[in-house]
Amino acid sequence: MRWFILVVFTIALAGQSGAQEGAINRDSLAVLLAEVPVDTLVAKLGDSLFSPTEGKARILRDAYGIPHIYGRTDEDVAFGFGYAQAEDHLLQMLKNFRQARGRLAEVEGASALKLDEMALRWRIHSVAGERYGDISEETRQYIAAFVEGINHYIEIHRQVLPQWVQGVRAVDVVALARWILFLFAEQTGEAELAQVGLTTAVPKLPGSNLWVAGPSRSDSGAPVLAMDVQLPYTTPFQFCEAHLVSNAGLNVMGATFFGLPVIFVGHNGHIAWSITTNDIDVFDLYEERLDPINPRRYFYGDEKRRVVSRRVKIHSEEGMREVEREFLYTDHGPVYKTIGNWAYAARTSVADRVDAMGQLLAMNRAVSLGAFQQALSHLELPVFNVIYGDVMGEIFYVFNGRCPVRSEDFDWRAPVPGWMPETEWRGMIAFSQLPQVHNPTSGSLQNCNVSPDVVAIDSGLKRDDFPSFLGWGTPNYRAQRIVNWLLTHQNIAVGDMQVLLRDDYLVDAEEYKGLIYRAYNRVWPVLFDPNWEVGRAVQILRAWDNRASLESVGTLLFSIWKARFDSSFAQVPQKRDIFVREKVALEALQQAVAYMTATYGRLDVPWGQVHYLKRGDRIFPMSGAPSGTEALHQTLTRIEADGTMLIEGGSAFGMVVSLVQPVQSWSALAYGNSEDPESPHYDDQADLQHRNTFKKTVFTTGDLQSVLTDLTTVPYDPEEAEHQSLRALWYKQLQTGAIAPDSTNTGPESSRDD
Repeated sequence: MRWFILVVFTIALAGQSGAQEGAINRDSLAVLLAEVPVDTLVAKLGDSLFSPTEGKARILRDAYGIPHIYGRTDEDVAFGFGYAQAEDHLLQMLKNFRQARGRLAEVEGASALKLDEMALRWRIHSVAGERYGDISEETRQYIAAFVEGINHYIEIHRQVLPQWVQGVRAVDVVALARWILFLFAEQTGEAELAQVGLTTAVPKLPGSNLWVAGPSRSDSGAPVLAMDVQLPYTTPFQFCEAHLVSNAGLNVMGATFFGLPVIFVGHNGHIAWSITTNDIDVFDLYEERLDPINPRRYFYGDEKRRVVSRRVKIHSEEGMREVEREFLYTDHGPVYKTIGNWAYAARTSVADRVDAMGQLLAMNRAVSLGAFQQALSHLELPVFNVIYGDVMGEIFYVFNGRCPVRSEDFDWRAPVPGWMPETEWRGMIAFSQLPQVHNPTSGSLQNCNVSPDVVAIDSGLKRDDFPSFLGWGTPNYRAQRIVNWLLTHQNIAVGDMQVLLRDDYLVDAEEYKGLIYRAYNRVWPVLFDPNWEVGRAVQILRAWDNRASLESVGTLLFSIWKARFDSSFAQVPQKRDIFVREKVALEALQQAVAYMTATYGRLDVPWGQVHYLKRGDRIFPMSGAPSGTEALHQTLTRIEADGTMLIEGGSAFGMVVSLVQPVQSWSALAYGNSEDPESPHYDDQADLQHRNTFKKTVFTTGDLQSVLTDLTTVPYDPEEAEHQSLRALWYKQLQTGAIAPDSTNTGPESSRDD
């Protein structure tokens, strides 16, 4: 068979003449590489459709291209998951791995140098390699199978991939998990970094939303959990969706970061969980006293210690350019900055951790609250609020994190004296000692990036009952919105939760509009407003319902005013003076009016005309609160030169889970489950976001078979692999124009399992 394929392929390559000499004979290859309809394969496989033979994984895709991966063992499923992720977003996944290794600049150029340097400074990949043996054999085998799936795809498609694509190693996956968790952990050190003129490696990440209504509050008598994980839509924070099922008991659905082999947030047949970022303090900055005579030494107690130096070379733009960096280290960690005889070294509790995959895999497999808590107790996730619900009616919250035990004599949100032994860590706070709430009488839990005491009205948690160095957080408008809603509603349905996840009511507008009105009412008789533009702006805000809907004509005005007010008010020392606040508010309104008149030519611009999500060439007008304002449905936006607001982050994955039996869920990604612009799943979920709706997920075999659009069994045998390799080359030729399009069936209702 192999020789037949090669002979036909050779003839096809040579068979064209005339104007299309050298092009592939599309008729010959269409016959050779035609895809078998899914229905034919389903009939052929019969009862074995969801039970591939041992050593194989079956990737079944639904109407939204979500991979449902079935296998005999967890390792078989991991292999299939690696292959499916490579199908959907190989290059983006490989860039994630490169960033964690400090080698993304080789592909992306100078724009990636900053994060490459940070990954190398913290030895993200090196520590993953050095401590890889600390991971359990079971988890290592699972990761290795996932990597083999990725590499199987790479080998088959090698001839159509960019030259920079290399095979993946298991340590790359561990390093990526370490890198992502480090970026979250470093955010908790924002305050101390700012005090010495430094910023975190990535800008402040957007907040997320998470709540659960318990059995006493839902219409079904079972918990209903709603999650909205909000992230930038950039490396390494992109999310994909999948369903993993093995005969060994794994049956988990949800979302994860490109390149990770486990589900990060989602549900299985018994439990559901999600996360939001919290204020737990897991990052410290040490002020080191350098020896004035020898700055490569620093003082510690009564002794001097050596500053360690490490030089690295970073290649940029595919090796065309090379830069050298020197990284300095004290015993506390890498030096971020030196000022005269002072050095600032950072330390984080995630620095030596390598087994996040093992913990997440245990969370994926958990079927009870006890098993889930046992998984969390390993403290491999350094941060995050976690909320949980299950089919038994349990609901649970924990202010999760790997928090160091420290002396309470120091302010750990500021640089601490590194020369004093008293600032050394004394172990970690045990999981059992972290703030937790289990089955509150009020019947619901929420955490929208707020302090633990407000997760439930009867949480019983008090700040003074926990160490000052733990971190805590504060309330916010989003939490106020959802707490008030949960307390005033009974018989909560799935549809209610879906509406809430896309709730675009700006709670902060209630307060700030009052400030604007007071400021305007105080001065309007003497205010210079010849064209009544400021008065018109006040009238628009009075008529506005505080919602950031597509039709709203108040959202843009308010958001532009808010940005100018925040910028100006940050410079004002007398922040408690109401007259100063009113003065700043009025000046910001005048500035907003001038900007809108100059940019848009009007003040009543509908929100949907300027606020949008872009995917390829398609534009999706979007509702939701822009950066700097607060609603449950919020977006991370960038203002373009023409005044439009391009969405660059926000809801990366939303899901509502009804913990009835069997468990049901509804979900939506930011764009779609494929990064291939030619795929129908490149932007099909962006349309869900535009319409503020969710798709019904497919969790049972019966439901999946009714919406099945694609079927693949991997790994391929050698002849099948060669066949797929030729098919990949054919498609590449088709895309580049070497083959003219014809009526060959390449649509989604076909399979590559032939």
